[in-house]
Amino acid sequence: METVLPETVRGALRLADRQLRLLAPDDVNEMCAVVRRAAAAIAPVETFYVGLYQGDNTLVLPYIHSAGEHLGADTSRFGKGGMSHWIKTHAKPYRYAYDNGRRCHAGAPMGDGTPSRDVVAVPMFGPESDTVIGMVNTQSLRPDVFDDTFVTALEWLARALALSLDSGVRSPAREQLYRDLPELDHSHLESPIDMLHTATDCLDEVARSVDTLQSRAALLELAQLQQELGRIKDQCRLVSTELAMMALKTPASHDRQYPETLTTREREIADLIAHEMMTNAMIGRRLYISEKTVKAHVSSILRKLGIRQRSELVWYLGEKATDRHG
Repeated sequence: METVLPETVRGALRLADRQLRLLAPDDVNEMCAVVRRAAAAIAPVETFYVGLYQGDNTLVLPYIHSAGEHLGADTSRFGKGGMSHWIKTHAKPYRYAYDNGRRCHAGAPMGDGTPSRDVVAVPMFGPESDTVIGMVNTQSLRPDVFDDTFVTALEWLARALALSLDSGVRSPAREQLYRDLPELDHSHLESPIDMLHTATDCLDEVARSVDTLQSRAALLELAQLQQELGRIKDQCRLVSTELAMMALKTPASHDRQYPETLTTREREIADLIAHEMMTNAMIGRRLYISEKTVKAHVSSILRKLGIRQRSELVWYLGEKATDRHG
């Protein structure tokens, strides 16, 4: 039976559909913003985020908006008691009324920390697939504001967003663009080190914008200065979203294999550096070997992995993550 939505809701969805189809295929930030604005036009949404699953227990959040502010992108590790795991496992909408918000509140609250009083989170599916690739989450400080109509509308918006994100990830035009120069294709990162280098390029671009503003600041009126600062802030948010999407496509740390050339002792030391942030002296005490011997092992590890600094081992293996958003 076809769902009949109120005209105001259908109008919000039609507008979102047009806007999504007009966006550039890599403008993930604005795609998510379109869905947020459509949802907020239907019901009072105070917190909104889009999460994309990476592996079995990691959620990459390229877009977060809470209390009227666009927050930076983030990642979250989730366990079996939270909403993220529930969505991924059940492949259907989660609603506050199911458990009085228990699964939602299992994660850290956003905004000013005030617990939400109503929540709807819907799964995002891959194209032509029943696989859950992510979720769209909406929260309100007011109780009982998300009705069945809102859930239906949000499910439609999640499907539209998933299709837009898929076309942005890879298209025939982009395949042709990178065919001769594949090293320029940031959508296919080979390792977290590649992402580190890309992140450095993005931050350098932001730094250049700040340098330019500093050189012109004395010549600008207050309103112009505020406008320029706002532009740089928006640029930082876009970079944050871009890096989150790159993290989603970067091989997960638990899937990464050490080269066979690393010895058992070298792997042990690499793990202590990456996961426990140990210095050479601390490693020496833990393993009952001299600091000089540890230093020799570290030099060998870096050479075999093709990286320059011990700090890059954190990117190679992945940092320990903490639960953030449930």
